[in-house]
Amino acid sequence: MKNKRIVWIILVFLLIAIVGGGFYYYSNLNQSGVTSTEEPEMQTSVANRGDIVIYASGTGQVVPVYEIGLGFDQGGTLIELNAQEGQLVTKDELLARLQTEKTEQEIAASISSAELAVTKAKNLLEELYSAAEEAKTQALSDIDTYTQEVRDANYTLYNYTIPTAISNMDADEAVSQTGLALDQAILAFEPYRYYSEYDETREELLEDVNEAQALYDSAVTRQNYEYKLEIAKANFAKAQKEYETYKDGPAKKDLLESEGELANAQANLRIAQEEKSILELLSKIDGTVLSVDVVVGATINGGDTIITIADLSQPTLEVYVDETDLDKVAVGNQAEIVFDALPEKIFYGEVILVSPGLVEVSNVNAVRAVVRINEDSLSPGMTLPSGLNAAVDIIAARSEKTVLIPVEALRELGDDEYGVFIVGEDGKLKLRPVEVGLMDVTFVEITSGIEAGEEVTTGIVSTK
Repeated sequence: MKNKRIVWIILVFLLIAIVGGGFYYYSNLNQSGVTSTEEPEMQTSVANRGDIVIYASGTGQVVPVYEIGLGFDQGGTLIELNAQEGQLVTKDELLARLQTEKTEQEIAASISSAELAVTKAKNLLEELYSAAEEAKTQALSDIDTYTQEVRDANYTLYNYTIPTAISNMDADEAVSQTGLALDQAILAFEPYRYYSEYDETREELLEDVNEAQALYDSAVTRQNYEYKLEIAKANFAKAQKEYETYKDGPAKKDLLESEGELANAQANLRIAQEEKSILELLSKIDGTVLSVDVVVGATINGGDTIITIADLSQPTLEVYVDETDLDKVAVGNQAEIVFDALPEKIFYGEVILVSPGLVEVSNVNAVRAVVRINEDSLSPGMTLPSGLNAAVDIIAARSEKTVLIPVEALRELGDDEYGVFIVGEDGKLKLRPVEVGLMDVTFVEITSGIEAGEEVTTGIVSTK
């Protein structure tokens, strides 16, 4: 299809060159005043009905709709293999069996150890709930106790008579001030301590000491009452906080930690229970085995792909076309496909994906598209192997049984305005406006203005 397109392009350029040369020669003859021995020959063509197709050509390869690599999670020795290249398999079909590195005894021991860890974690969680219940009960008891202590301390402090001398001071200030006054009174009395008890000065100073002592004692008593009240309040608040912490069960932080340990132990138990001495590899899809990269007796690593399966039920092609044909490639466009291995048959398909970015193919930017082959293009039971090469034409537009004229006959009159010179019955030319549709390098579709069978001019050839 690409070779045919190239030949047409060459022919069109040759035709344009010939027509243009004829016009140039004819014009020069008129301008120079030279008279030809023959009249200029006018080239014409008849408008015919036919098909016109706008397409982008590219190359493609068959790729699977879905492909998956399968392997074992653990390492070991392959003891059974039931798959070979080209084999059709169904989902959950047994493909291979593997002898792991763990014996049945080792697996049983792992399960026992994991079960013990779960039991311990459950016991710790139960103990946590039991301790929380005890803490809540104790907190309720403490609340009752400290409630009474607060009441008693309040009552004592309320009924305590504060001396007038310190009534305007807070407790700490009163103790400080009365203590200082007491020290001063004692200091003043000290020189008279050993005087006669009948000495008036000694008697007055001693009385000052006794008064200062009494005032200090009152301040200290008041301070102690206030301290007892504050301690009772603090204990009450602590008991309330303790109750709030445990009223709904264990503390949130402790509970989350304990539940996490239990969940971890249970997860380890499940892992231990799922471990097997012999593992089975099952197919995850209905498909065809593309490759088998292992033999019975081989030692394989966990995570290695040993079997590749693909869904080839509805083949698709990965197609690349030149970036200049970007406007012709869109999802939903139809495609015509010819495989290198099946050159006599045309397959049909539809574009189902166009990559948003260009890709580089052989140092050239290209548009990547995915084409799904129509099921009715395939013979019953026919499969196309992955990697099969094809030439692909993506159809951007098509018009069938429409009026066509050569592109050389079309004259551009203005923006999106065209005309064609019609050859009348008297042989004279008449310019007629036309509306055009699809256009390729050879023909143009006329949607109105010309009927099939009418003669149009494509140029003039001048001869001597």
